[in-house]
Amino acid sequence: MPVHEESFAPGTPCWADVMVDDLDRARDFYGSLFGWTFEDLPPEAGGYVMARKDGHVVAGAMAKNPDDPGQVSAWTVYLSTDDVDATAERARAAGGVFFLGPMDVLQVGRLAVGADPAGAAYGLWQAKEHTGTDLVDEPGSLCWAESMSRSYEASKAFYSDVFGYRLQEIGEGGFQYSVATLDGDKPVGGIGAIPDAAPADVPSHWMAYFAVADADAAADRVTALGGTVMQPPFDTPYGRMALVAGPQGETFSVMQLPEQRATD
Repeated sequence: MPVHEESFAPGTPCWADVMVDDLDRARDFYGSLFGWTFEDLPPEAGGYVMARKDGHVVAGAMAKNPDDPGQVSAWTVYLSTDDVDATAERARAAGGVFFLGPMDVLQVGRLAVGADPAGAAYGLWQAKEHTGTDLVDEPGSLCWAESMSRSYEASKAFYSDVFGYRLQEIGEGGFQYSVATLDGDKPVGGIGAIPDAAPADVPSHWMAYFAVADADAAADRVTALGGTVMQPPFDTPYGRMALVAGPQGETFSVMQLPEQRATD
């Protein structure tokens, strides 16, 4: 099980956390689904909880603020940066907004949370003691992230301007999708257009994908644990995947990776 010990290259999805109404219910769900255990942080962390897989940190969780009715149960994807303040300024200049930070998080890093011009929420993370997820492409860990947009061209321009993404169109059959790379050829994420067939109330969003050993078994497990399978498992050239939601409505995807990628 390879452990990611170095800082992530700027622009790379490096972390994901979930905000829900009932944190204990989320612990039960994700613990049973992914085999996660949970570590309560000191009180100064504001109730934030670290999820671990086989002892390695892989995600975070927190309870929503009951005094903020605007918060929704959702996963947030964080993109790595070596200067969160400068990146936030570039994002604002490109039409983005921020509703949290930039701010220091104890001694572990510096963050900002905002939205791109299409309205998709995301975070920025400047690592100090905490670089991000310890595991990538391993069952129970982050394996992909993508921005699904109601304004596809605007989203492509935004992330290219802010993070220097080089985008390659791979969509076909009317589906618009681009793979993002940084230096080198390894993909770091994707940007897609929300399909016309999607319900009109689906907003622009970032989607977190978690690797699983068996996508069909994971989808069945989601249902058994009180979640919802929103799109049943289907095959793609990149793996077998399913779109699901936890019992509190937070959407994410599970992906059974091809054997070669899972062992890279």
